[in-house]
Amino acid sequence: MEILIENSITLASGAYPDVVQFYDTSAELFSIDPLGDMIGTPIKKLNGIYSDPQLEAPINISKDTNHTNLEIKTLNGFGMAGSYKSADTHKMIIYEFAYELDVFLNDLSLKYQLNNPINTFNLSLENPIDEGSDFGYNVAISENHALLEPGSKILLEFRAGESEPFDMGVMYIDRSSFSLLGQTASCEGRNLIGKALKDQTLDEQNVFPYDYIHVILEALLINANLNSDQYIIEQSTIQNSFSFNSKTTTLDAIFEVLKVTLNWKIEENTDGTIVIGSPSFSSFEQRSTYTFYRNKDIFSRDITRDDNEAYRRVCVQTNSESVKVYKDVVAYKGWNLQSKKTLYVDVPEGTSLYDATAYAEEIAVRLENVGKIESFSGPFRPHLLHGDGAVIIDENSTLLGLITEIEHKPSKNGWKTLFTVDSGGQLNKGRISDYITKITQPKSNGSIGYEE
Repeated sequence: MEILIENSITLASGAYPDVVQFYDTSAELFSIDPLGDMIGTPIKKLNGIYSDPQLEAPINISKDTNHTNLEIKTLNGFGMAGSYKSADTHKMIIYEFAYELDVFLNDLSLKYQLNNPINTFNLSLENPIDEGSDFGYNVAISENHALLEPGSKILLEFRAGESEPFDMGVMYIDRSSFSLLGQTASCEGRNLIGKALKDQTLDEQNVFPYDYIHVILEALLINANLNSDQYIIEQSTIQNSFSFNSKTTTLDAIFEVLKVTLNWKIEENTDGTIVIGSPSFSSFEQRSTYTFYRNKDIFSRDITRDDNEAYRRVCVQTNSESVKVYKDVVAYKGWNLQSKKTLYVDVPEGTSLYDATAYAEEIAVRLENVGKIESFSGPFRPHLLHGDGAVIIDENSTLLGLITEIEHKPSKNGWKTLFTVDSGGQLNKGRISDYITKITQPKSNGSIGYEE
């Protein structure tokens, strides 16, 4: 008996076409357009029906130019491998299928902190025998098989029903563990900044000639084996040169380069992209202000009231006191403070009277409501970012401040978000303590040498 099955359909035009179907029955069409660009066209879930595929908008996925000879093969249980030619170079393509572990979630803790670019996570999973395994392997980790190997990439996404996934971070495992007779497995780790930039040292690539700082920053990231699609750096007109000790970590070197600016920062977006630039740089995830009603939307967990950081006056001066500016904190709404409780801020020599006055005025305004730090617990809010503004309202008062710490805690027993609000912070300006640190720290002169 012979069974002939034929179902031929034209999906799109393009050279070297190929289609890959994924485990969830969605697919993607790959081809080369007349300009030599590689194009990927996603196809919605087929669900076994191939006669009417629903194509989405084509996407230019080129990593090079003048692509030819594209060929892709699907590897059962792994993903796909292929190759293409660009100019006179052949390059290999490897795509590994993601393994969805959400049904095995026991609990997760995902932490973010203001002015700490290293995000961390702890994950616990149920670890039963994988029914699809021919060898009796556990789902997450066993003696001879592990999805949770150190260095493995964890994509954290939140989805409500059939909604599009909401990025919550890209993490890399540092440590994983399980018991031979246990039913759970656990792992912990950090984001790309922690894994790739904090752990790696400069070694021989430790001298950076005089150039624009965005060029030097990119050289540091390339030396850490990052690809161009893993980072975005703002263009700068500042130039300098640097020489580091070979055992300096990449992240410490980046921090030193950023000292030649007043307010540049490094941060990792929730899609895993590292961004370096000024706070106004559009590639940073934009912050918002959220209003919460105490004991309705959120519940207080811990409250600190401390007048140690509350002042009635501020004085910005150089070390020699050749420049000295006083400003009153005229509208302070806090406690009964003594009239001459004054905050002295020493700025570097060479600071102009104009700049010192601007610093004093900014600090005086921002000192109005400092001294209140409060932690809250509430329903799961995956959209919250450290640096968001918060307005906490109750029957008697309103707390204004900046969200400085966030911990998302989804688990099989419930989903919640914990966060901390600092009244000394303002949206898009950060905490006053961070501002003072910025204006008082000596600017890097470059060519920093460290003794062995």
